[in-house]
Formats: sequence, C-alpha cells, structure tokens
Amino acid sequence: MSWQNRTKIVATLGPASNTDRGVADLIRVGVDVFRINCAHADHDTIADTIKRVRRLAKLQNRAIGILADLQGPKIRVGKLKDAEPIYLKRGMDVVIDCTPGVVGHARADGSVVIGTGYERLAKDVTKGERILLDDGNLELKTLRVDGPRIQARVVYGGMLIQFKGINLPGTEVSASCLSKKDLEDLGCVLAHGVDFVALSFVRRASDVVELRKHIQKRKGDAQVIAKIERPEAVKNLAEVLDAADALMVARGDMGVEMGPAAVPQVQKRIIEMANAARKPVITATQMLESMIVNPRPTRAEASDVANAIYDGTSAVMLSGETASGKHPVRTVVTMEKIVRSAERDVYTHMGARRRLGGKVLTPSEATVRAAAHAAFNTRASLIVCYTETGSTALQLAGERPPTHIVSFTPSQRTMQKLALVWGVLARKIKPGATSRQLTLDGDRILRVEGLAKAGDRIVQIAGTVRQAGLTNTMTIRTI
Repeated sequence: MSWQNRTKIVATLGPASNTDRGVADLIRVGVDVFRINCAHADHDTIADTIKRVRRLAKLQNRAIGILADLQGPKIRVGKLKDAEPIYLKRGMDVVIDCTPGVVGHARADGSVVIGTGYERLAKDVTKGERILLDDGNLELKTLRVDGPRIQARVVYGGMLIQFKGINLPGTEVSASCLSKKDLEDLGCVLAHGVDFVALSFVRRASDVVELRKHIQKRKGDAQVIAKIERPEAVKNLAEVLDAADALMVARGDMGVEMGPAAVPQVQKRIIEMANAARKPVITATQMLESMIVNPRPTRAEASDVANAIYDGTSAVMLSGETASGKHPVRTVVTMEKIVRSAERDVYTHMGARRRLGGKVLTPSEATVRAAAHAAFNTRASLIVCYTETGSTALQLAGERPPTHIVSFTPSQRTMQKLALVWGVLARKIKPGATSRQLTLDGDRILRVEGLAKAGDRIVQIAGTVRQAGLTNTMTIRTI
C-alpha cells in the first residue's frame, strides 16, 4: 500500500514547470496544491494553468487544489533610467519621489532620485522611520518629508535594481489590501473555479471579511487564506484566524518587516493557534531555496522543513524552487522525503499529537475524537469518513491521528479543498440512497485502489442525517 504524506505539499507554477509534462510530473511525485502567483501571470495564463491542472489531476485520479495568490499592495521601486542598476553608497542622500511617472536616476550632486508606484508612500512615512529596499538588503533612514518627496539617507548600501520591493517596518501602511489589479485577478480566478484565494499583507480581520464579500458578490465559494507577514496581523492574529479559512506563514516579508529573529517564534505561534482552531496552515518561503540552482538542499533547509512538521504545519510550500528553478521535480521529491522521514518520527504513537482538551464538545467533535482514539487503540488500518462539506475530515485532521484517513465525498469542490487538509486522502463517491449503499461503494473503492483489503479493520464515521456538522456515528468493523 502506497500512502501520500499527511503534511501536504504546495508548489508554485511558473516557467520552469507550467507545461503538461511539468504539471503531470509534479502531481506524480507528490504535489497536493498548485499555487498561481497572480503577480506574475496574466489572465490568459491563469485560465490555461487552471484548465491544465484540472485535466491532469483527473487523469491521475488525484484531489488537487488550486491556490490563487493575490499580489496585494506590494510597494515597489519605480523604473530606473535605461533600466540600469544604481549603486547606493552608505551616507548617500536619496529622494523617493511619489509623483507618478518619475524615472530613477543619479544626480550631478551625487544624490539619487527614485520613483515608486505607491503614491501614498510620502503620507505614510514620517521622520526617523526606516525604509527597506530589495527584501531588506538596502536600508534608508527618513530625514524629512516634503510633499510627495521623501528625503532619506543610505544606512546600508548596495546595488538597487528597478521594481524591487519597498518595506516599511513599523509603519502603518494606509493602502487597502485589495488593489484594482487584485480585484481584476479575483474575478478571473473565481470564474475558473480556484479552490483557495490567498490575501497578501493582511493587517486585521476586516481585510479578510472584505475579500470574502467580494468572493460572495461574484458567487464564488473559494476559501480565504490569510497571509501573515505584517506585525499588525501578528498582533491581531486571533481575530484574523477567526475570519479566515486558513493561514499562511509568509516568512519572506515577515522577516523583512519584523526581523529574522522574530520569525521562528511567530511561526510556531501561528501553527499552534491554527491547529487549535482546526484550520489548515501553510509554512512558506525559502524552504528549499538553494534548490533553485543546486540539485540538493542545505542541511539547514532540510531541518527547516522537518521542524515545521514537528510544529504541526498542515502544508509546506515551494515558491521559486518549482516556479523558476532548475530542478522543480527533484525539489518536490526531496521535500517529500524530508516530510516522510519527519512524519515517521512524529506520528509513530498517539501521544505525539494527542489532544485531550477540557472544553465541552459537540456530538460531531466527540465522535471524531472517539474515532481517532479508537483507531489507535484497536490498531485499525484506516479511519474512513463520509462528508458533504469536508468539515468532518477537517475536525478529524485536527486530532492528528497516526492512523491514515480516507474521506469520501460526493462533491468535487469539497474533494479539491481537502487537498490542503493534513493527512486526508480524498476520494469522490456517488451520493448514496442509504448508508449501506455508501458503505458498499466506499469499500469497493478502497479495495480497487489497494487502500484496504478483506480482513482489514477500519473505523468509520458518518452522520445519520445528510447535513453539515451532524456527524454522530462511529463504527469499528472489518472489511
């Protein structure tokens, strides 16, 4: 019997992988969810990508989710004269001119002028604040603000390339989480049926609520993933988690905004809170970064992936490694091996992820918890759950049982959304007129796919009423 890992793998598609062969190979070696970075894809590319993933996932009989990652209000350096990089020397004066159309250039007096596409930058920044360029590799200190122009001085210099990012650690940025481009991209991805939409630069729950309203307005049902990367989001984490369907530990901008030293503890806190809320959480950014170029990761990167699994992350994500790297398939194979090795250590006994809690449980929660413990104590081969919306599978995954989970659902959308949920192998099943018919159909699929055989003990959970949240029966039986 060949099982997928419990921790899901999210891979970003790009020039290195977005072909029929590339996507098919990535599905084959273990990708569960494909990420489309809307910052680097036009609408025709997005539409073609979604169709390709759906077609190839069906051929391999895999529940593959699609995540559309909205760009958000990313502040960037504007165009530079002749596209030539400018060297910023320590102590040099720099003027950031927020007037539209400014082209960056070096001036005769030795100072530099650069533009930006974010016109409100001068309104957000005040004297003494830091301005970071190119993921924090260059740092400026604000001297004063004169109308649309920011007078600054170079603290840490280096080569500045056009269109690099600008970060404002400690500054309350006034830009909305949803730009005009984001709303246009949202219309495109919802029209083509993506399963998840990731919202960048979330600050508070109202940002998530706003995106959900736009999704509902367009008659979409995509789940909202809140990317945690700004200090305000960490401060308001409980309310953001409550409003979102899932979280992403977006360590790139988080490391720039909050400093690298803050990232490990924030990551652990986010994963812990998401697990307690029974919501998926993705750990992202630079997990196997060196494999963009190299055929194998550093030891530190392997430890990073494993530690996220020890923390209890639902998924680990690859960005440039699969989008533009030299070894996209090898990278996923490597990550799968790291995941498998870590999980073998973590989930060898129930106590590793045991959750006993003292709160009063609903009948559904009590049934799920009982199933997880019964499966472990009876050494069952599988926990099989029948679900309409996926809520039962989500609750079961939250228990982190060492027993493998197979979830049957009549809904294609539910099956695709379960692609992000820890430990769940989702399969589509025809709606049954009776519970017995569902069980017979489920057993047939288990045997045909080699997931179970005659004589195997399984724990089965379902509801006596076909309605979300009414799981109330657990059965221990032999195939």
